[in-house]
Amino acid sequence: MPKQKSLLVHLFFFIIPYLLVITIAATAYDSLVIHSATWDRTLFSALISSTLMLFIKVPLERPLTIMADLAPNQTLKMVTSFFLVERSLGIKIANFIFDGILFCLATYLLRHFLPLNIIAGSLLGWCVFALLLSISIGAGIGFKTLTIQQDTSVEND
Repeated sequence: MPKQKSLLVHLFFFIIPYLLVITIAATAYDSLVIHSATWDRTLFSALISSTLMLFIKVPLERPLTIMADLAPNQTLKMVTSFFLVERSLGIKIANFIFDGILFCLATYLLRHFLPLNIIAGSLLGWCVFALLLSISIGAGIGFKTLTIQQDTSVEND
């Protein structure tokens, strides 16, 4: 896969959706929890959000492995490989902590820079729309590369 195409697939199929899922979780938390401004509640919700993100990453192992193998440079390969949670307990723990930190940051930024009527109103819908659009673009660009090829030839005896 050409370098530019690989970068676009990583961007639209992995990086943007990952950040949008974190934003969706933070938006849902900020709009549903009245006392979201307290750090103890934010840390507890980060624990829940990180657990859910870990479960989301498991079915994405195969496409992420393919993307890591096709990464055009070593840095992108290492970043993509970091999110492969089936490798070791240390990587799972690092992913869990990283997701929690990003969730807390997203919760804080949303709460401080957007009014509650936007957070509780249309932001969630726009994030879901952007997520679907990004995944569609990424899958469209890299569909042939990211599909698992099966041997469908039949030999006659």
